[in-house]
Amino acid sequence: MARFHPMLAVTGIMLYIALGEGAITDCVDASSCNGHGTCPSPCSAPCSCTDGYGGHDCTIPPICTAAGSECGANGACTTSSSPYVCTCSNGYSGPTCTVAPICTAAGSQCGTNGACTTSATPYVCTCSNGYSGSTCTIAPICTAAGSQCGTHGSCTTSASPYVCTCTDGYTGSLCTTAPICTAAGSECGTNGACTTSATPYVCTCSNGYSGSTCTIAPICTAAGSQCGTHGSCTTSASPYVCTCTDGYTGSLCTTAPICTAAGSECGTNGACTTSATPYVCTCSNGYTGALCTTAPICTAAGSQCGTNGACTTSATPYVCTCSNGYSGPTCAIAPVCTAAGNQCGTKGGCNTCTSTYSCQCYSGYGGTTCATAPPCTARGSECKNGGSCDISTFPYTCTCPSGLTGATCQGAGSQVTFFVATLIVSALSSLFFMQY
Repeated sequence: MARFHPMLAVTGIMLYIALGEGAITDCVDASSCNGHGTCPSPCSAPCSCTDGYGGHDCTIPPICTAAGSECGANGACTTSSSPYVCTCSNGYSGPTCTVAPICTAAGSQCGTNGACTTSATPYVCTCSNGYSGSTCTIAPICTAAGSQCGTHGSCTTSASPYVCTCTDGYTGSLCTTAPICTAAGSECGTNGACTTSATPYVCTCSNGYSGSTCTIAPICTAAGSQCGTHGSCTTSASPYVCTCTDGYTGSLCTTAPICTAAGSECGTNGACTTSATPYVCTCSNGYTGALCTTAPICTAAGSQCGTNGACTTSATPYVCTCSNGYSGPTCAIAPVCTAAGNQCGTKGGCNTCTSTYSCQCYSGYGGTTCATAPPCTARGSECKNGGSCDISTFPYTCTCPSGLTGATCQGAGSQVTFFVATLIVSALSSLFFMQY
């Protein structure tokens, strides 16, 4: 049986907080930009980064410099935007233009059924003769003169890869799947006809019948009484359906409405709306619920919202609109930080741009008060064994390859853990038997 693990719950809560904070991109003040930019418009714009740094908080360092050689012989550093990046040439790709192209203009990498396209980076093979694949080695499923598409299709060779274009209602990659009906057949029965204007052929039903071969009878008929006294049978399309009146609903119009035009079901704080089906109670005075029996949490003249909120009565239900960073149904939950306070520490600032004040973290830090240090940095090498630093969340986290775990991807998966545990048990058993 699986057991509840408190640390998993804590991790889930922290991830939820991190995702919520990760959505904040506007700077609060100059300190939001981590010393590599300025805050041009607090609460309404991201940082304006300098020195080639990038990201909404200027924590992504440049991968190259204007006078440097980071991009090698097959690239140049583009400094017109932030962060600075390598623009590759000669078909090379990758962050520093070290990934060679799969083909070259004078090479034969694309074989006899393709050619190297060098008009863009990276260079790619453009296949011909119906071949496909990165180096044009995958043969087509059909050929112009072949019979692969059978008697119910033909090979379309106007583009690569070649494909079978089916006829006679057949489908499938080689046109081997027969249609459910034929033009001269009786598959659709007496209540349908085979539509052959498109592929695959399908049954178009009549007389209210439905189903792939028109075998499902309608729930009502034009002259029948299936819809009762509160509905009528609509026969303008298939399948036939009951159109209900008097607020009734249900497939056969047997479900009575919760209120009536002359009734008092909605009480003194609502009225029955009968302009549509089903009839419903439209509440007033801030009341809610199916019958308008749930009282609002606040009133226009009341003090339910306290000194840090006001009752909004322009819509139903009435709700408390909080101020000063307070939150909660009645504005009783104090904010985690204040504009002039230091609750967010040295790695965050209080974001007062929204009604609920919260700490906006810098430099990859996370947590409610920005006290959780990140295990990695943007473009750093902290994430081991092929892991990468995910800077889209706060705190930053290492994204590990399959089978690896831990803050910096140094821990093995469950299979390795089981293997090590087995070795320990075996060693202890050997020591036990050696004593006897």
